[in-house]
Amino acid sequence: MHEHELTQFAVARGQVLMVCTSAADVGDRHDTGVWLCEVAVPYYIFKGNGYDVTFASISGGPIPVDKAALSEAELRQHPELARFLADDSAMQQLSASVPLSSVSRPPAYDCVFLAGGQGAMADMPGSKELGRVLSDAAQHGKLIAAVCHGPAGLLGAVDAAGRPLLAGRTVACFTAQEEDKTGAAGCMPFQLEQKLREAGACVRAGQPGEENALRDGFLVTGQNHASAARVASLVLEALSVHPAGPEVAAPIVGHAAGAVTEA
Repeated sequence: MHEHELTQFAVARGQVLMVCTSAADVGDRHDTGVWLCEVAVPYYIFKGNGYDVTFASISGGPIPVDKAALSEAELRQHPELARFLADDSAMQQLSASVPLSSVSRPPAYDCVFLAGGQGAMADMPGSKELGRVLSDAAQHGKLIAAVCHGPAGLLGAVDAAGRPLLAGRTVACFTAQEEDKTGAAGCMPFQLEQKLREAGACVRAGQPGEENALRDGFLVTGQNHASAARVASLVLEALSVHPAGPEVAAPIVGHAAGAVTEA
């Protein structure tokens, strides 16, 4: 579905814009922000395959990190976290992210990647700048990826005709069932799975906590932080598409990639 969209435009290996929340509070929930493995895991997959990664956020400056994302369990499950926390270059970018208002148009990035975390529910949907960046990216044939709560940022994006960018798309996101399990559902400003459906998307939900990622044309989405590596790998696979025919893609470093998953 929508495969033709990627073959209309030349796609060159080079730049990923990783967009994070600027919100440290969501409703009654404090000390939240981005879920760091959803940054660290794709960051090293992209870097390991020759892509530069620029961190951006809704307001620019320091990106808040959910303290729960730095638990011992998370560190054990995602070795990239410790590497990221010890990486001066990565941490410097995290503390001095680019404001979305400074992103040029048309976009200079091959992919706009929306990291998740509960903070994304607070500031991504209402951000006019994020809506502009995503709408520009879609209209210029760029890839857009989002994981976990990151798809909340897609709610403000439209296509060239002014229709919701999500209309007719098959996506994955943090599900209502998973939100209930966290005990934070009552703090969220809306129910993400429901809002995506209201915007015209078909949400494909997997089992709670298990990897579930897919690509529908230029849009790549993943259900939860367990899906972050797969989302990054699907982006790399899609970036090998070229109008002159499939390029010879370098091996994907950091995650075993299967066939491209599409609705």
